[in-house]
Amino acid sequence: MLERPLKLHAELLARLVRMENLGELHVTLKPEAVWRPKADQDRIEVEARKEFMRLGLLDGRGRLDVEVAAALAVLTRAGAEFYGWVNEGEKTRGVLSAAIGREALLAVRDGQEVSITQIRPETLPVALVNKTADVKPSRGEAVNVLRSEMLASAGGRQRTAAGVGMRPAPPEVRIVQQIMAQPTTGGGELFVAVRDRMGRRRAVQDPLRYADTENGRWLNYTTTSSDGEQRILVAPATRADLAARLQEMHRNLSR
Repeated sequence: MLERPLKLHAELLARLVRMENLGELHVTLKPEAVWRPKADQDRIEVEARKEFMRLGLLDGRGRLDVEVAAALAVLTRAGAEFYGWVNEGEKTRGVLSAAIGREALLAVRDGQEVSITQIRPETLPVALVNKTADVKPSRGEAVNVLRSEMLASAGGRQRTAAGVGMRPAPPEVRIVQQIMAQPTTGGGELFVAVRDRMGRRRAVQDPLRYADTENGRWLNYTTTSSDGEQRILVAPATRADLAARLQEMHRNLSR
């Protein structure tokens, strides 16, 4: 486990993970690939090792501390992942809340810096949603609509079944369109993934989306029935509502 919170440049973190063959750094934290001449690569390698030593991540032999290695493995091959991208104003951050057994971490990439903190494994979804803006739920009722009806509608009108004319869209479709037309101050897409004992990873097909408006927060979630019919739920949401929905998504994946 990590004895204290850790802050690293994203490229340094990726180098550390690669140096120790821990696997592929999670997509929310991974820096963009940059080509460098070998001389530059060698220089950066030396500087990186000095920084790792300064941070106390390496032992006297220059190897990654065993406890630190076990913790950082969570960032590459977690058994449970709650993750996403959260936006507030002009800033978007990548967030990963993940665990392997009882080893759990919260990692946040803000620009080129990644902050890593030890957390309790039972708090994964809550830790993720707590990184969203503190916004009250919007006023209104939950609305559930067919995705096909949303796609067939625009401006409060809907194509007829024959596709040759227009008619008023159903009331619930018009409500959802009005909600989606509201200006936003932030929002995000949140995902869940699990990995079995064989290392096979499965992620949700559709993310949990949320939008922050001047009137409050709305969640937006698409579900698919056994016959392939997709429905969109739009509802006012607190952080607790987002966490509960993520927990439900995890249960469905784990069945």
